[in-house]
Amino acid sequence: MRVGVYFDGFATTSEMQDAARAAEEAGAASLWFAQHLGYRDAFLGAAAAAGMTRRAALVPTAISIYQWPPLATAMSIASLNEMSSGRAMLALAVGNILNLAESGVEPIKPIKVMREYVQALRGLLAGEAVRLEGEVHKLRGAHLAFEKRTGIPILIASTGPQMLRLAGEIGDGVVLSSGLTLAATRRCLGLAQAGAQRAGRDIVAMRRVGFINLAISEDGRSAKAAVLRKLAFLFRSRGHAENIQSSGLDIDHAAIMAANARRDLDAAVALLPEAAASAFGVAGTPKECRERLQDYLSAGLDEPIIEISGASEARRLALELVREVTAIQHKV
Repeated sequence: MRVGVYFDGFATTSEMQDAARAAEEAGAASLWFAQHLGYRDAFLGAAAAAGMTRRAALVPTAISIYQWPPLATAMSIASLNEMSSGRAMLALAVGNILNLAESGVEPIKPIKVMREYVQALRGLLAGEAVRLEGEVHKLRGAHLAFEKRTGIPILIASTGPQMLRLAGEIGDGVVLSSGLTLAATRRCLGLAQAGAQRAGRDIVAMRRVGFINLAISEDGRSAKAAVLRKLAFLFRSRGHAENIQSSGLDIDHAAIMAANARRDLDAAVALLPEAAASAFGVAGTPKECRERLQDYLSAGLDEPIIEISGASEARRLALELVREVTAIQHKV
């Protein structure tokens, strides 16, 4: 079992570098850099962290297969791999539907495009001259002239049934979004397992990664309030309908989406019961968080990815949790 730490691109680069160094010192096995449109670039964030760390894997996530052409992505991830002495990984996704719409991008035939993209990317990273007449992308003999390696893991991020099956079939791992219940986590991993079995693969040999909304405080209440705020924004999408239903909580999803649509996050937060913080994430006292994190591991994840954020005390407690979990791993 590994524990990773992610950065959402909201903090400054210098703050991220300090946090990346502290996370690795605490035992984090991987550092993930979110590619949120309009915020700090994931590849550049990972590159900046490469000089501040020595051991942790560096993962830009999740790069949209519609907005970043495969040759540009291959160049960036190969460059990161070179400067980090082989520590790069990559997570791909369709991309946030709302962000794609704002950018004028229509995500047509996502399963076909993802399959084409992964195949092209692996060819480019192997140094091949790649030809692709794809649904979205075209390559006519494009190739990399450096860092020709086939071993950079390519993971697929999704919670959609067809894409999860594809992740099990062709990916080096599957990445689940934050805010999932334990039931939704099991369902998603089961779909990836089905895809792996169809291809004659074993999902146990793949990375099974999940982003976890985490907040810790000695009193527990302030941590849960922090996670509720994140969930209220996350649930602005219709894609979480089944996930929300799986919690068994009385949550008016339509009202939350409406509040977000009028940019009233406070109203959206008020629609969530306190119990949602623990149903969809890891929040509370250090003891509550240790136990809840173990629940997600028992659901099938082998690498929970948490965020180190908040005030200094919250960051200290989160790093201490990473130390404790990795210490247990080393004893085992």
